[in-house]
Amino acid sequence: MKKVACSVICALLSIIAGQTASAANVNVIHGIDGRDLGLSRELPVDIAVNGTCALKGVTYTQSALVELSPASYKITVHPANGKCSLAPVITESVVIPNDASRSFSAVASLTEAGAPRLAVFNNSTGLSITPVVAVRHLAKAGAVFARFDIPNLGKLRPRKISNGNFALQGVLALRFKYTASVSATARGKAIASVSGVARKQFVIHNIVGSAANGFAIVTEKLNP
Repeated sequence: MKKVACSVICALLSIIAGQTASAANVNVIHGIDGRDLGLSRELPVDIAVNGTCALKGVTYTQSALVELSPASYKITVHPANGKCSLAPVITESVVIPNDASRSFSAVASLTEAGAPRLAVFNNSTGLSITPVVAVRHLAKAGAVFARFDIPNLGKLRPRKISNGNFALQGVLALRFKYTASVSATARGKAIASVSGVARKQFVIHNIVGSAANGFAIVTEKLNP
């Protein structure tokens, strides 16, 4: 009896250990318009993880999904030469916790003042609330206003978002059409907009670029 109990407990512990040690999905997004730094718009970069050149030649608005096991990492962003050997322009430490967090975004972007940074977000918070649409402000600009337009509900109240933050909108039923737009003022003309259909997923629209050279939208669709 003891042997059977031990076998069951050991098997459960093995399953739990395997679950907690599973890798997290990290979506790496290039959100810097090179013109804001006096360079070409595409601004190709290489991205290294703990010194290993993991992504090469990533250009503005491109994204790539990488898997990282729970641990601490140093992520560096370099001007592209295919080797990650040029001096990094961004260095950021990222901690992947050994818990239920399984989805992260790492966005190379600019602060409101124009300083390069890697903004890291844990997307697992809120994934249980579906479907949800979010607008995340990572452009070189002051606060913007996000609008969510949903049929039958009309235009909802604009949400003010500062650089580095986001606004969430729950969509009450699956397959609802929506439009998310961004403007400089609460009643101003849309600077950038995107339309979609709410499904059983968490959708993030990342606003990147700058007020000076134009905004762009990089969309992430995350399954709960």
